[in-house]
Amino acid sequence: MTAPAAEERLALLARFRTMYEGCQFEPGLFDLDQGYLQTTLSDDRRMPLRFFVEYNNAWWFALITGVTVPMISYDPATDSGAIVLDIHYEQDTLRAMQHVHFGDGVINRIRTYASNTFFTLPRPLVELDRYGNSIWLETGYDLAASLAAAETFLDTPAGRQFAGSAPTKPAVGRIRANLTELRARLGS
Repeated sequence: MTAPAAEERLALLARFRTMYEGCQFEPGLFDLDQGYLQTTLSDDRRMPLRFFVEYNNAWWFALITGVTVPMISYDPATDSGAIVLDIHYEQDTLRAMQHVHFGDGVINRIRTYASNTFFTLPRPLVELDRYGNSIWLETGYDLAASLAAAETFLDTPAGRQFAGSAPTKPAVGRIRANLTELRARLGS
């Protein structure tokens, strides 16, 4: 790979870092139609990158308290990159890494590595995230079905409990607003 191509890949990784730290993904960085994410947290199913972007923007970024990215790297021999993530849930931190592959000027494949035991913590934000994770897994990465399932969950007794207690109350408010905006954007 030529030096300018390596610089382009590092620039994509730098944009990815900035989006994580800003808790907002921009669709233009990803191959939304052909790209996918796989995770060691659940199984080897392929989550479409369009779903990954929308789900994170609507649910996940609304409940975490921030992301720190201590490192990005690029390996020209494999034309792949890595991004290390410290994901903050108030006082708890999930440490994760993503192996990133590239298409033509975009990220087209991501493999996430993180400890699934983190999600057994009895912490309100982690518990709310665990519900969110189950929503996208159970709906098979169908965006419309996941949106409906998330809205339904928030109206259950468990969802209302999260909406009425600290520290999840503000997160649920942000999630509801994001889901409303997503529903309008999808035209449903």
